[in-house]
Amino acid sequence: MSRLVRLMVVGCFAITATSEAQSVDRVGPPSWWADASTQRITLLVEGSGLLDATVRVSEGPLRIQRVEAIAGGRALFVDVEIPAGATPGRCVLEVGPSRIPWEIVPRPARKPQPFGSDDVLYLVMPDRFADGDPANNDPPGGDRMYDRKDSHAYHGGDFAGIRKRLPYLADLGVTALWLTPIYRTADTWTESNVDGRPRKMADFHGYAPVDFYGINPRFGTFYEYRSLVDEAHALGIKVIQDQLLGFTGPKHPWRNRPPTDAWLHGPIDHPPQCTFKTETLADPHSREVDRRGVTDGWYYGVLPDLDMRDERVIRYAVQQSLWWTTLFEADGVRLDTFPMVDRTFWRTWHGRLQEVHPGMLVVGEAMCWDAPLLSFFQGGRVGWDSVDPGVQSVFDFPMWGSSQGVFKGKDPVSALAKGLANDHLYPRSDLLVTMLDNHDLPRLASVPGVSPARLRLAAAFLLTSRGIPQLTWGDEIGLPGGLDDRRDFPGGFPSDPRDAFTQAGRTPDEDRLFQTFRALLHLRKTEPALRRGRQTTLVASDDAYVYSRECEGSTVVVAINRGEKPAVLKLPDSFKGSGAVLYGEARWTPQPDGAELEVPAETAAILGYAR
Repeated sequence: MSRLVRLMVVGCFAITATSEAQSVDRVGPPSWWADASTQRITLLVEGSGLLDATVRVSEGPLRIQRVEAIAGGRALFVDVEIPAGATPGRCVLEVGPSRIPWEIVPRPARKPQPFGSDDVLYLVMPDRFADGDPANNDPPGGDRMYDRKDSHAYHGGDFAGIRKRLPYLADLGVTALWLTPIYRTADTWTESNVDGRPRKMADFHGYAPVDFYGINPRFGTFYEYRSLVDEAHALGIKVIQDQLLGFTGPKHPWRNRPPTDAWLHGPIDHPPQCTFKTETLADPHSREVDRRGVTDGWYYGVLPDLDMRDERVIRYAVQQSLWWTTLFEADGVRLDTFPMVDRTFWRTWHGRLQEVHPGMLVVGEAMCWDAPLLSFFQGGRVGWDSVDPGVQSVFDFPMWGSSQGVFKGKDPVSALAKGLANDHLYPRSDLLVTMLDNHDLPRLASVPGVSPARLRLAAAFLLTSRGIPQLTWGDEIGLPGGLDDRRDFPGGFPSDPRDAFTQAGRTPDEDRLFQTFRALLHLRKTEPALRRGRQTTLVASDDAYVYSRECEGSTVVVAINRGEKPAVLKLPDSFKGSGAVLYGEARWTPQPDGAELEVPAETAAILGYAR
């Protein structure tokens, strides 16, 4: 651990050594792991006056294979070889007068435990979850950006706070932790415009990196992040990394000084804007220029868009991704703005990821609201473009839309069954990630028409229907908020008047919802059919939805009654056996032509079925 942590500290410093003509600002990656076979990677050396710089290794087994200088002298691409069986330790790379420390480190022994249908993901935005170390709330240098009264400032959440709450998450029953990006972001305010009003914003969300090999000091150190991962694993909680591979932050040095002229889609002084017309990517009859409007444009003209068809960019992106997944023992990856990167890159990246971490599952964010469009982006089959992107999971935004309509009372409950009827479109509907909300969507608790009872119904549907469920921090207590109002978890911060991590600190409605989530999560662990079972619609009406799930000889029946009166539901004649209540309240009455199931108003029930 100590050597690994030391290399991270080396990696997070800018390396500058200057002569009259030459300087080196940074090198990435700052380290790599030893392996039984020979490895070849490419170092990106950035600085000034490097066109004629000499490059050599003065210490360590690293071997230089090729050096490519970029016109203008602002970057070198140095292909190096790490010999098979190399002994981990310090290396020194000399670039002109600069001596650059570099490390070969031991590869972590733990194998990834890929997340999948047996898991429940819990999304945490570190800054909004828990503050375990107030000393890092405003680190030295840069602007003062800590202000809990400002929804666009930092609030102080960090790795130490998450570590403190890991036992809470384990007790709740979640099995995988997804953190929004932890890359180093700008230490100064960003000028923005919200609803026509100019204002200052901090990059607390993590989606605007300035260093792909650095870590946000407001969250903690590399050592603290590694400790968080280790402690999560010890509690049986997997860790999913949120990675950015197609764009960077507006204050990244590349914004004004990219390593090569082809590094970013340009021109950078007047960049193309993303059109967000993702439907053109799935349409074999659309124009190439329209597809490029999605993949080659800057996000709202602000986030520099990397050219993911450029071989140098591809090498850099693949390496930084593998560096994080390997050295910090990831169990999975979440990809932001998945459709906005060329599909051939995803095929290359996913193939390389599988070589290093066989079986690792990846979920892509494709904000598509209809199933035919979303299904195009799920990997596992070749599309009309002859490309299988490989990424086997995507977030199920169409079913999110169906759930919203049902649980706010706009649509009949049968809309849930209608949404699930589109599963034939997907290569693997069981690997879709389902959710009630996330950090970019309105919290379900804030949606008009969603009562505490309907929140509990929504939780029951999420945790018993097909797919991999995902919670957002505070969903289990009905935390309100939304995109421009990302709320802190009550009790996660020293000055909070109450602690909703404890029963004593929750309101009656919050605690009832918490107990609902906890009971369902633990039942899900004990009933394989709720995790992996084949789902069959039995009843779908204006106010009720009943479905069965079958797996390994076990059958459960789930009934959701949104109505304000008890529902008496007639099941098909294949259900003539007995039903034992596992969750909620219900009365099962066997009948010659199929059972009769009575469920109280605005409740859900789960029954084990025996023929």
